[in-house]
Amino acid sequence: ASRQRPSAAAAVASQQPSLVGLQSAPTPSSAADPTSTPGPSSIFSSAGRSAARSNLNVLTGDAKIAKMSEAEDYRLKAKKCMTRGIFSKPDPISAANYYKRAADAYKACGENRLERLHRIASGDCQLGQDAYATAAAEYGRAAELAETSDETLPRKRQECHKLNLDAANAWAQMGEAGRAAGGKARAA
Repeated sequence: ASRQRPSAAAAVASQQPSLVGLQSAPTPSSAADPTSTPGPSSIFSSAGRSAARSNLNVLTGDAKIAKMSEAEDYRLKAKKCMTRGIFSKPDPISAANYYKRAADAYKACGENRLERLHRIASGDCQLGQDAYATAAAEYGRAAELAETSDETLPRKRQECHKLNLDAANAWAQMGEAGRAAGGKARAA
């Protein structure tokens, strides 16, 4: 077996202490610099709700058409799951899953109204199966979408009020009094 000798540069580098993780003490000139301000790093700051309104990740063109078609397929599957047949009964759990997938696809397309409607449908199915946490999350997301909708102000208020109350009721049925109170406060 042949062994390679380490290069001279690698040998010198391995003998020097690493400076990774070490910080130099602030100099008086940098402490007095008016452009540097103390406080949390920008890495840890969150964009908040403004990021949700951003259109940077919205699909366009053929990708949007394909995703809208996929969402429509999920909607049809959910509708089929909820129909009663001779040998079948409605399956709200599967329907809720398909409604959620459709809502996620509409979200990728930037279709807030359709996403909101499918989140509500998913929440209704989940609530009927006593999956209160999932239902509350769906209603909460639908309420956030209603806040940013293009509806008239009275319509927005009415819809946000109802959706936040639905989320609060789901949390209350689950026994989460704190989250239920938060939902009722948002509904007010």
